[in-house]
Amino acid sequence: MAKISKEMENANANANAIEISDVRKYFDTVEHSSGGFFQSLRRKKFIKKAVDGVSFNVRKGTIMALLGKNGSGKSTLIKMLVGIMNPDSGNIKILGMDPWKDRIQLSRKVGVVLGAHPVLYTDLPAIDNFEYIRQVYRIPKAEFKRRLDYLVGMLELKDVYNRQVRELSLGEKMKCNFVAAVLHMPELIVLDEPTIGVDLPSMLNLRAAVLDLQKNYGRTFLITTHILEDVRILAENVVIIDRGKKVFDDTKEKLSKLYGDYKYAEIYYQDGKRLNFSKYGKVVERKESYVKLEVNSSQIRNKRFTKLLADPRVEDFNIVEPEIQDVMKKFYTRMKK
Repeated sequence: MAKISKEMENANANANAIEISDVRKYFDTVEHSSGGFFQSLRRKKFIKKAVDGVSFNVRKGTIMALLGKNGSGKSTLIKMLVGIMNPDSGNIKILGMDPWKDRIQLSRKVGVVLGAHPVLYTDLPAIDNFEYIRQVYRIPKAEFKRRLDYLVGMLELKDVYNRQVRELSLGEKMKCNFVAAVLHMPELIVLDEPTIGVDLPSMLNLRAAVLDLQKNYGRTFLITTHILEDVRILAENVVIIDRGKKVFDDTKEKLSKLYGDYKYAEIYYQDGKRLNFSKYGKVVERKESYVKLEVNSSQIRNKRFTKLLADPRVEDFNIVEPEIQDVMKKFYTRMKK
């Protein structure tokens, strides 16, 4: 019986691509005093708890979203996950390895895109960068061509990769960065805000590539993002950290229930035709001939609400998803209660 339990324990351990246990990272920093020139010369030393006892697991073959406000500790945590920083205490296992001690071996099993930070040589065409990566990872030419054809087709880069990287748009650069990160077909791929600032077609291409690699090739993804639609479409599970501490670790469905399943209705109506919108939802913004309502998702399909949208005084309307900032604000408000 003990043997079976041990086997089950090993199976569970092998099922996780990322295992983080009570990880901490503190920094010594200073704060300047206010109140005049001489006061500003006085500096108060304090310890910033960038990551403060965070624990969570990411199962192999899944997509997890790591969320949090700017300064919450996400970037520090990611740097420890990929071996750029060493934690002060706690344990991190990436694919069964220590990312700090085994970072050379791990580099062949992990792909990383850190936001808009360039990973390609800008004076070279993207294809030359990809060839360089092929030689670094010793990818056989036939396999390299097969992978490149697959990624170029998925991301619509056929008319792009022969141009110098410096000439590419932000969306094109992000897609090329993504190709560079996954050409060696890593088991784990870490994406730090992969769709921020990119055009809609590029955003859709990147999402499609992530989903295809996860579903058809079993790749694991850890994604940080400020775009709620990324979470809705891609993520299965969500971890939220705030001021270095984990405050949520569950499915996106559970997160949705916590902050409320709602959408925004932007309604444009005829000048001088005042309508009583407050009975249909919470008015969050109002200008002349325009109102923005916060409406429960189920209410959007309600006959009463559709009748409002069909009112002849309503000239146009738009139903939009809330931004991640709005979701996080509601989440933090609930957390403080």
